[in-house]
Amino acid sequence: MYNIKELMDFLDGSLTSYHAVENMKTMLEKAGFEGIGENELWKIECGKAYYCIRNASSLIAFRIPDNETVNIKGFHVYAAHSDSPAFKVKDIPELTKEGIYACLNVEKYGSMILSTWFDRPLGIAGRVCVDKDGEITSYAVRLKDNFCIIPNVAIHLNREVNEGTSYNVQNDMIPLVSTGVCADDAHTFTALLAKELSRQAGEKYDADDILAYDMYAVNSQKAVLAGENDEFIMSARYDDLGCVYAGLKGIIDARPQEYIDIFAVFDNEEVGSLTRQGADSTFFKDTLENIADALGVSDAVYRIWKSGSFMLSADNAHACHPNYASKYDPVNRPYINKGIVLKHHGGQKYATDAYSAAYFRRHCRKNDIPVQDYANHSNIAGGSTLGNISMAQVSMPAADIGLAQLAMHSAYETAGVKDMEYMLKLTSTFFAL
Repeated sequence: MYNIKELMDFLDGSLTSYHAVENMKTMLEKAGFEGIGENELWKIECGKAYYCIRNASSLIAFRIPDNETVNIKGFHVYAAHSDSPAFKVKDIPELTKEGIYACLNVEKYGSMILSTWFDRPLGIAGRVCVDKDGEITSYAVRLKDNFCIIPNVAIHLNREVNEGTSYNVQNDMIPLVSTGVCADDAHTFTALLAKELSRQAGEKYDADDILAYDMYAVNSQKAVLAGENDEFIMSARYDDLGCVYAGLKGIIDARPQEYIDIFAVFDNEEVGSLTRQGADSTFFKDTLENIADALGVSDAVYRIWKSGSFMLSADNAHACHPNYASKYDPVNRPYINKGIVLKHHGGQKYATDAYSAAYFRRHCRKNDIPVQDYANHSNIAGGSTLGNISMAQVSMPAADIGLAQLAMHSAYETAGVKDMEYMLKLTSTFFAL
């Protein structure tokens, strides 16, 4: 069995994409990966490992085989995303209600099941940007757990709540922070951020030092094991941090023979990937080109490498729900703890085709990894993922895969302990080729 506590600690600590990247960076550096910036000429060597970060929320790590470049066949890519649905704090966040309640002005980030966010302890986390020595510097910051809550209205005042209720985000989903609104400037939102930044960074910052922020109200509940035999893991942000963790462990533990291993984690998948750090940006393309340039290969060799490459686009999949089985395809329906899910879609919302499915199945058969198939119910539109989006930048065969889970985009999701073991086996063997 893998170290389930390490997984749970990773989930608990990765409250936002910025914190997820910080945690990945820490684990990569501990494993000997060297950080390298996009604003410098890369000097890399065969047999070594590196990582690059864009905008503090997307990360690409790579390991070069200890081999002559003439023997390299291409790239083995495992891609996932760092973001999850949450409530983004607006630039002017302070709201006072009834002359006594201090609340936060927020908006939706991503598609979420709104009802699951009521009556949960919520934290505030994200990043702040300050001017440090003439440079704009970004810090990942988190306020205390259980900082705020979105309280439900009592059933006595909303008798129809169990008959189906729609929610108005601007009115119904506003987090409550405290009572006793303060008139001074010491308790503004930016003042609280500055105080916490000073504590975390070990330097004195005032509210005026904070130039901007990307802060979110997030579920601060810890991950737990559940079920009669602890066969389930329940956590916030399991989509897609479960897949992120598996890829991270795979590239740390494996040693490639003939392929350059690429572990790519993009931000903003939940809002369409159309950002400079999203899967539709040039980050992936730029990184591969920088690798080829630094290894001194020609454009022709780089094109050959791309043609011999393969991507696993890893984003969680819908496990068949015991109470809503009619929502799923009659036969292409995966289950928790029964294997890695291979996702198919006739309209190509998933990148899987016959060739990439065959490649994936063959690899899993060789390594005794169980595989399940997922297709949408033909009358119900499903979601999409980053596989095809990233292919617009760098084309290569790709298969969309994921961990089976229930309650996707809930504030607290449920998945299988055994499935993570299968995914870890996949990443370690895929990155070892």
